[in-house]
Amino acid sequence: MNGSNGFRITPRLIIGLAILGWGVLWMLGNMRILDPEPIMDYWPLVLVFIGLAKLSNPRANKGGPIVLMIAGAFLTYVNVSGRDVDFGDLIPLGIALIGAKLVWDALSRRRAPTAISDPNDVVHSFALMAGLHHQNNSQSFRGGDANAIMGGVELDLRNASIREGEAAVIDAFAMWGGVEITVPETWRITPQVLPLLGGFDDKTANTKSGTGPELIVKGAAVMGAIVVKN
Repeated sequence: MNGSNGFRITPRLIIGLAILGWGVLWMLGNMRILDPEPIMDYWPLVLVFIGLAKLSNPRANKGGPIVLMIAGAFLTYVNVSGRDVDFGDLIPLGIALIGAKLVWDALSRRRAPTAISDPNDVVHSFALMAGLHHQNNSQSFRGGDANAIMGGVELDLRNASIREGEAAVIDAFAMWGGVEITVPETWRITPQVLPLLGGFDDKTANTKSGTGPELIVKGAAVMGAIVVKN
């Protein structure tokens, strides 16, 4: 969502406009010029516009914006239609969506090319109610997966290297646990993580240069955390 002069419609701009509009409507309501309540029923459309703004970034994760847009559209429908909805009834749907994403990620990995000369070029880490420390020193690192369920995975890539012109991809999943990835200071991180009551944190130093080997971090954090640091 960029203009010809480089102007970008960002989530921050949309939130600012929403707050501005809310303040104006509140003032007009206090002055009895208009009734703001019918207009305020459409406030969830802000979530839809934020999702569209994030979706316009070609390198961003697509799952989060789509979920945000669906949630905004559903809440708008509930407000406008006046239906009485018990949101507790939607919890199973949320669980099903998490499972669907895990299945999709697994199938996507199976469709990916698997011609790897050295098994050390790829990491596979899985921790269930336990802790796992995995160190990799491959000089042609390709990526892999790191999964932590009610546990923790520490992936140490400080001595690894990514071939010039290539990008490594790590599919990370943290549920009631954490995945911590340590990388060299020259690496740049491209996050494509979907946080669901969890979070992703990029603590690396090379966040603005736009140069250096690229590590793409995909996946989801469900009531857990995925952290990348130096």
